[in-house]
Amino acid sequence: MTDRGDARQPNAPDRGPQPTKGPNCWDCRHLMITWDVRKPYGCKLMGFKSKIIPSIEVLRTDGRYCGGFSAKTRPLSNQAPAQRPTQSVGNPSMRRDSDLSRPLISINLIT
Repeated sequence: MTDRGDARQPNAPDRGPQPTKGPNCWDCRHLMITWDVRKPYGCKLMGFKSKIIPSIEVLRTDGRYCGGFSAKTRPLSNQAPAQRPTQSVGNPSMRRDSDLSRPLISINLIT
């Protein structure tokens, strides 16, 4: 008798583990938003515009998940934050020194 511990068929090519979901185009550096109202999304890598998100269009057309996904570069979070000035720059405007007891004058700009 043969050992049935391996569930693969003998003639099926071994393609490795299949992904359970496709790439997210919103995280891909090749996604572009076009000015065309009829085809608002596009892929810079594959050079096409589409009515739907490009990864769905590739899956629908080719039958496979998009192989050109490349993650966007994220800014480094370990960079030192901008330092605030240690000395006071003074009061550049006189807003805080204005007299609140004076009447408020409204100006009508519509002529």
